Amino acid sequence: MNTLTCQFAVAVLGAGGWLVAAGCAASVTADDTARNASLPPAQAATIDRFIGQFAELAMFDGVVLVDIAGEVVYRNNFGYANAELGVDHMPQHRFRIASVSKAVTDTAIAKLIEAGTLELDTPIAKYLPNFPSADLITVNHLLEHTSGIAHTNRLPWGDGSVSLSSAEIVERLSRLPLDFAPGAQTRYSNGGYAVAARILEIIHDAPLTDVLDDALFKPLGMKNTGHLADSRVPVPNLVTGYEPGAVPGQRRYPRFYAVESRPGGGSLYSTPDDLLRFTRAVFREDLVSTQWRREALGADSDIYLSQGRSPGFVAKLFYRASDDMIVISLSNNYAVPADWAAAIAGLAAAAPVAPDWIDIEPIDRQIADDHPMIGTYTNSFGGGQAEINRSAAGHLTVTFGNEDRATAMVPLADGAFLLPLYFQYCRQAQPGGAIECRMLSGDPRYTSTLTPN
Repeated sequence: MNTLTCQFAVAVLGAGGWLVAAGCAASVTADDTARNASLPPAQAATIDRFIGQFAELAMFDGVVLVDIAGEVVYRNNFGYANAELGVDHMPQHRFRIASVSKAVTDTAIAKLIEAGTLELDTPIAKYLPNFPSADLITVNHLLEHTSGIAHTNRLPWGDGSVSLSSAEIVERLSRLPLDFAPGAQTRYSNGGYAVAARILEIIHDAPLTDVLDDALFKPLGMKNTGHLADSRVPVPNLVTGYEPGAVPGQRRYPRFYAVESRPGGGSLYSTPDDLLRFTRAVFREDLVSTQWRREALGADSDIYLSQGRSPGFVAKLFYRASDDMIVISLSNNYAVPADWAAAIAGLAAAAPVAPDWIDIEPIDRQIADDHPMIGTYTNSFGGGQAEINRSAAGHLTVTFGNEDRATAMVPLADGAFLLPLYFQYCRQAQPGGAIECRMLSGDPRYTSTLTPN
């Protein structure tokens, strides 16, 4: 086994100051799924610096690997699998992969369809005769988010605070009217995925874990991937999830989140190596036909991106056909960077990357009691409320919507602030005025404006 370890550290101490440490380690083991090459040292160091600066600010803990044409050319670990015990990431460590679960589940379903076990145009009444409009909803509607079944995230019992089996979720959904007639609209629905997961269990007369294991995980050798059926039961080698805390550069635990309430669509855990096996099989080894890559995964262009987040975890699976590049990024930190995988792919290909990503200049600064950003705002992104306050420790913090805890904003050398949760650069042009928060990647789709109330 070859191991490369490195450390990033920041220590700025004083009244209310920061103490941050982030370790990283790159490992190559006998279990790796291909030959291992490497990027030129300077190029790999650029990726290390890019990711390492966010690890220093407790915005990223996890593993990143890059595979080009069947060779792992970059692999590095950042932060901790468990920060309070100082445990570094290891290849066997498992991460919750949130909505990347959908790509895996969709592929398993595609394999079952190809085998004749399941048919896309079959009404779900065949399996769930008592479900409302079951004769009008097909399996295809479930997978394309056109079923009209409610999105569980918007339901009082669907926020992940309650542990529910797929059978219990389907029973609760069956009491609700459809949001629209099947096929009339497209609207993202984790409820539809729960129904699909339940149908798989009914067809096979087995729990979802066994269905996916037989259809996909065993054939591909994905030994560290599975469905988390009960979040209250410990999973061996599952890393600890975090999020940026109320002090710049510090982590905290996220809220409890029962991923089993998203069966198949957000309930899986995996490792970088297992997801690499999966991605190679799908895009290089014709695990499913081109038609099913397009219909089941929506992979019909040069770039395929599957990504997801759930409290404590963010997962990115990226494939680019033009240079046969795979980027896997698994993080046990609930800070959400848009365009993260594309930026890493750009650095791995020695392509230009938006300059605001490259050098973040945080400073240790006490916030005055009358700082002009303190106040209540309306957020243009979703229309909710945002509350900015000064903490007792002298930090500027923001609370969104009905959240019950604030997150620190990191002061930057140019007078702006970094919003760690969303990798946003926030600046108030006029004292007491609106605050513009734009993604560090420069993607205008994620720019938000906080307008004072």
